Amino acid sequence: MDKYNLQSNEMVILLNEEVEHGGKSGELVLTNLNLIHIVSKGVFKTTYVIQRYSIRDIRLVNVKAQAILGKDGDLDIYFMTGTRKSFEFYNKRESAFWLESINKILVGEQVEITKSRVIPGTYYIARTLKGTIDTFKGVFKEKIEEQIVAGNCGSCGATVSGKKGDVTRCQYCDCDQQL
Repeated sequence: MDKYNLQSNEMVILLNEEVEHGGKSGELVLTNLNLIHIVSKGVFKTTYVIQRYSIRDIRLVNVKAQAILGKDGDLDIYFMTGTRKSFEFYNKRESAFWLESINKILVGEQVEITKSRVIPGTYYIARTLKGTIDTFKGVFKEKIEEQIVAGNCGSCGATVSGKKGDVTRCQYCDCDQQL
């Protein structure tokens, strides 16, 4: 708890260890007073970069926090200063749960204190798998887009075929030509 530096009247309500904010992955902590994003740095992960946002500074519209749940599981929160802060959760339902909890705090409702419902490490695994799948898609897409064309040899008139744009050698007269 040393890295949070909580005030005497502050308590942790939610915690998720894998939330990306500002291009950096770290812990996101919701307290009754603040939203805190903590990134561990250094070889031994003992140095912390802490960004703290007051819950009371979140813009309210019709007694609801002005926030949007993105299709990729992002939670975009708008503050009274006109700034927007985006927090990327791996699990879409997790960001909706956080938004609900923030709304309850702002309206003054009782919020149930819970642990994160995401298994640690899933964000990194999912991001790695997505990158791998995207790589495979790119490789296979290129192969599918390669066109096989057929034409006649300019020297002997025999049929030649191959990939469009490649130089192919006629099997009868050994002349090279571009398809």
